[in-house]
Amino acid sequence: MLQPRWPGTAGLARRPRVSGGKNVTIIRLVGAIAPAILVAGCGIFSGPAATPTPAPTVAVTASPTVAVPTKAPTPTPTPTPQIVKSVALVALIGEPKDWTPAGLAWRGVQEVASRIGVTPTLLEPVSNSEMKTDLDQVAAADGAVVVTVGAAANPAVQAAATAHPGTHFFEVDVAVPDGSPANIHGLVFDEAEAGYLGGYIAAAFTTSGKVGMVADSKTDIRSSNYAAGFRNGALQAAPSVAVSITYVSSPDQPDQGRTAAAGLIKAGNGAILAMPSLAGIGALRQACAGLVPVVAVDTDAWQTVPDIHPCLMVSVMNRYDVAISSAIQTIAAGGTAERLTVYDVANGGIALSDFHAALPAGFQGGLDAVTATLRSGPPRPTPVPSPAPSGGKSPSPKPSAK
Repeated sequence: MLQPRWPGTAGLARRPRVSGGKNVTIIRLVGAIAPAILVAGCGIFSGPAATPTPAPTVAVTASPTVAVPTKAPTPTPTPTPQIVKSVALVALIGEPKDWTPAGLAWRGVQEVASRIGVTPTLLEPVSNSEMKTDLDQVAAADGAVVVTVGAAANPAVQAAATAHPGTHFFEVDVAVPDGSPANIHGLVFDEAEAGYLGGYIAAAFTTSGKVGMVADSKTDIRSSNYAAGFRNGALQAAPSVAVSITYVSSPDQPDQGRTAAAGLIKAGNGAILAMPSLAGIGALRQACAGLVPVVAVDTDAWQTVPDIHPCLMVSVMNRYDVAISSAIQTIAAGGTAERLTVYDVANGGIALSDFHAALPAGFQGGLDAVTATLRSGPPRPTPVPSPAPSGGKSPSPKPSAK
């Protein structure tokens, strides 16, 4: 079986965001269980056994037999499916578009609602203040499940969850902070694993022996996780490839992304991956203007940035729809919702879009081996994220030493 180069821990810091699993840290324990050896019929001490002296026989008067009714065994109770009577997505107005994270989450809400036989609800408040009102409204319903996307909603979710302890709240891209109500659950994605796939693909497609990534600021843990995976995935595909990571100072400035990508192109990088920020989109567009193949992450850039069609090879997608659908289906079937669930290739939370470029010779077989290894997990390339100690953004997954 292929033994991938998993991302290492060197140089990574924790992300200060309430999305904090690509982090509760998973420590994989591999235990060796020693077999118990039972020895029968062996004389531990040698020598003839002494003949025991029989004890005197004592006559015992038997008590009259009393018939005791046999108690029927108590059947093991079967888990009763939790009754989910309503499912709602609350996302700021304009966010739930078809291929945005909130739009894909809405798709997941609709899918699971159809499966379990309830009517889905979408509320789009125009402000954080209105979000609090909307969350309180949908959470008050009997058997309600409420979904939000991103850390901005966390303060309102915390208040609503405290007021409605019988309602399940799922926060997408949020690792629930310590001390939060037990009915809040975080759904996050293994960013280092996504970066790993992106690096593998970039290195397989480059014709210059060099690949580059435009990351957000150096203090952004999300970028650190993608970058760690990108570097190791590239080296898995081509051990001699040169990997460059360039950072911007402001993820909200597309021009900074363009400048960073221009520098990578000038240095001869033959394939580029960029973050899904505004700066990252600027980098993708600059790379495309320079006729350099690109890899996108998070959502399908073929849908969200159509002007890069000529150079987009593939998108490594976070399946927000899969995450939401499977989480709600679990509690509807009587299962337990975890405090934090990490989605990756193994559970269908990370997947590749269609390829939009001709594949290099032998590439498909290598990619199949990599994805098969990831799909069989564990081992994972990264541990689960540790929850943020308080509100604000939580850390992304910190890659494990593997």
